[in-house]
Order: sequence, then structure tokens, then C-alpha cells
Amino acid sequence: MLTYRQYGEKGNVMKILHTNIENLAESKKAIYMLTKAPGVNVKDFCMDESVEVNNFALYTETKTGKDGSESEQEVLAIILSDGTKLATISPTFIRSFMEIVELMDGDPFAIICRKSVSKGGREFVTCELDCT
Repeated sequence: MLTYRQYGEKGNVMKILHTNIENLAESKKAIYMLTKAPGVNVKDFCMDESVEVNNFALYTETKTGKDGSESEQEVLAIILSDGTKLATISPTFIRSFMEIVELMDGDPFAIICRKSVSKGGREFVTCELDCT
């Protein structure tokens, strides 16, 4: 699995930190789909149903503002078996998903997206491995 690849120019740089796409040079459409194509926010998608994961990419985008300051955002994008693209910046969801990726070690898997409420009353999203 790829753990680092940088795209873009000064002022707008994307770094792919982790993906299950083996050969990025031959998978340009998949990378575009994961990083640039519109998708569904995980918060709007979560339905407590099992979904098969085809491809994913965890990446950061660094953008330079007009004042010269840089900001970096970590994004997880997932393409499901039906072609749906999900995306999230939720640290909780990203952490849960990456734990599943590590556990599955390249084997195919499905996840169940869940919404929950924290002790402080905030809604958040997470995922779990579908073990059925």
C-alpha cells in the first residue's frame, strides 16, 4: 500500500498518506475520483447498513491563503462497491477506519457507518468492521 505521494504546486498541495491503490500511475481515474470528484459526506450517508469498500485514500490538502498562511486538512475518501464516494474530515471516523484497514491488511472488507452522540451531546460519526 502506498503511504506517501505528493501532487500539486506551491500554494495547493495534496499528499496521499495511505491508499489501497497499488499503482497510482495506472490508476489516475481512481485517484481523481477519490480526491477531486464530488462525493457524499459520511455524516449524510450513515445508515447503519453494511457497505463494501473498494478503494480509499487518506490524504492531506495544504492551501496557502492570500495572507500567506498555510492550513492543512486531513481527508478520508472511500469508494464503495456501488461506485458511491464518501468523504469525511471526522477524526473519529478516520481513526476507526484506519484501524480496520490495518487489521484487514489488504483483505477485502465492509464497514457499517454509525452516528452516535457524545457525553457532551455532540453528534459524531464512526465506523465498524462488518463481521457478518
